[in-house]
Amino acid sequence: MENLLFQVNIEDLPPEVVDNLSDDVLQQLKDGVIDKIPEDAFELLPARIQDLVPAGLVESNPKFALILAVIGVLAVAGLVFAIVKSTIKVAVFSGIVAFGAWYFFFQNQ
Repeated sequence: MENLLFQVNIEDLPPEVVDNLSDDVLQQLKDGVIDKIPEDAFELLPARIQDLVPAGLVESNPKFALILAVIGVLAVAGLVFAIVKSTIKVAVFSGIVAFGAWYFFFQNQ
């Protein structure tokens, strides 16, 4: 239902925007196949033309953004886990070496 709030009416768009949109996007908008300008088609427009398009008319992909956010969180968690694991390895190895050094030091006295 929220897509109806930003439904594109071709006549309401500035002529510069209509002239710079590809024919297939314009036809899909006219036929009602899509109700927003796809983000990839929007990015192909020149910067001065992009400023003329209302923000609500550009279709974004929130599912893709959510997937990227989850991947980013997992990557950071993996990094932290790897750092902690490496720190524990170094601490255990250093402890074993220290124990051996103390053991041999007191054996010779």
